[in-house]
Amino acid sequence: MKAVVFDMDGVLVNFNIDSRRIKAEIISYFEGMGFPRGILTPALPFSKIKEEVERHLSSKGIGRGEILEMLRTAEGMAVEYEVEAARTTELLPGARETVSALKARGFRLAIFTYNNSRAVRMALERLGLDGYFDAVISRDQVEKPKPSPCHLRRVLEALGVSEEEALVVGDSEMDIKPAKELGVKVAAITTGVRSEEELRAHSPDYIVNGLPEIIEIATKG
Repeated sequence: MKAVVFDMDGVLVNFNIDSRRIKAEIISYFEGMGFPRGILTPALPFSKIKEEVERHLSSKGIGRGEILEMLRTAEGMAVEYEVEAARTTELLPGARETVSALKARGFRLAIFTYNNSRAVRMALERLGLDGYFDAVISRDQVEKPKPSPCHLRRVLEALGVSEEEALVVGDSEMDIKPAKELGVKVAAITTGVRSEEELRAHSPDYIVNGLPEIIEIATKG
């Protein structure tokens, strides 16, 4: 094993962001622009909400340019919340020690996150983690962000490693799904949005309760 790829929020840091409230506001915006009420819910991933909006509006004959403008507006709403959260986000226990130990052992490190690149850069710089990672790829830097495997594939390419040489560390099915699709080992951590029971339902290779456990997994892998 040569590389470890981390999700960010719920794994390395806590963004203290109410994603359901943000998605509710975005859904309200789309409904105000003509999307039928009651179809979209905050339980859906943001990527799925945007896909459904694009599909519906296209079927109604709305022009591509107008649809893209709506999607950009919605993205801007999410970005502002994420940037604000980046100003107060804190490291989760063991984060600095874990990435430092892995780096010292020669592992290549990366972040693949659904947070936008502006917020991620701000958080990493403020917390002093920006020098540890060989690649940091956010949702706005790929055409299809996770759970699409395209996002993780882009990270592996940036690191210059194969699927068999990497370990993904994530806290939800958004991380487990693309890893399993590509054949990348994945460790699900219980410090984020899903319980151990919920994580086990997606059959990760490992379940961990804290980041320091990743050092042993990566070293033995």
